[in-house]
Amino acid sequence: MNFNLNSFPAYFALFKLTLRQLFWSRRGLLILIGCVLPLVIALIFRFKARGTTSVNVFIPNLTFILYRFLTNLCAIFYGSAIVSDEIDGRGLTYLQMRPLRKSLILLSKFAAYLIGSIALISVSHLLLTGIMETHPKLKDRLLVVGMSFCYIGALSLGLLAYGAFAVLLSVRFKHPVLWGLLFVFGWERITAIPPMPMGIKRISLTHYLMTLFPDFNLQRNMLDDLLGNTPPTVWVAALVICLLTIGAMWLAIRIFREREYLM
Repeated sequence: MNFNLNSFPAYFALFKLTLRQLFWSRRGLLILIGCVLPLVIALIFRFKARGTTSVNVFIPNLTFILYRFLTNLCAIFYGSAIVSDEIDGRGLTYLQMRPLRKSLILLSKFAAYLIGSIALISVSHLLLTGIMETHPKLKDRLLVVGMSFCYIGALSLGLLAYGAFAVLLSVRFKHPVLWGLLFVFGWERITAIPPMPMGIKRISLTHYLMTLFPDFNLQRNMLDDLLGNTPPTVWVAALVICLLTIGAMWLAIRIFREREYLM
């Protein structure tokens, strides 16, 4: 079945419906609390911190530690729900009866996840930057704003890559959230252990994502544990991330098209 422009409103309606399902849910409340938590920490830090060094490394450190964790959590919880929620609610059975392409159904739902997640993370990080911009001891204020957009770009890559793997888990396994948590907070954390051989580090997404992570005002040893002594070049890391993301989505679409979801 070829794509028909007349069916675009149906895919757009599915896009909007997925946004509502993802973000008006209990998992959406959890992610929202996670996005508000850094702002609360920043407000407390804004009025308590006095040292120039601590003020200037606050945003990089909080982004590296908390926002990376939030990005992983958002990708697993939202990405895996794209298909699993429809299966549980019997919505896929209805969609299969409509003259819609399965591949575009999955891509429409993935687009809703990606745009919604990036919007949440971006607004949270920009508000964090705005709070810290009011601190009198912050240096290079315009540069800090620019770096905030660089951080958002790096976090968005994480949402894209991990989200694609979450969708793949969602169409392949019965409990995708569990498998996703094992992957992100199990395997990905194991490969980040400093003594781990470089060959092991190179088969983790984190290794390549952190190559593209801005090191502005960030202690180098924080990245060395993830990158090792011979990190890949930027273009190699970007190419690997693109290939893995495209491969995961292609495989997810193929599995999704071949499976039948019955009542």
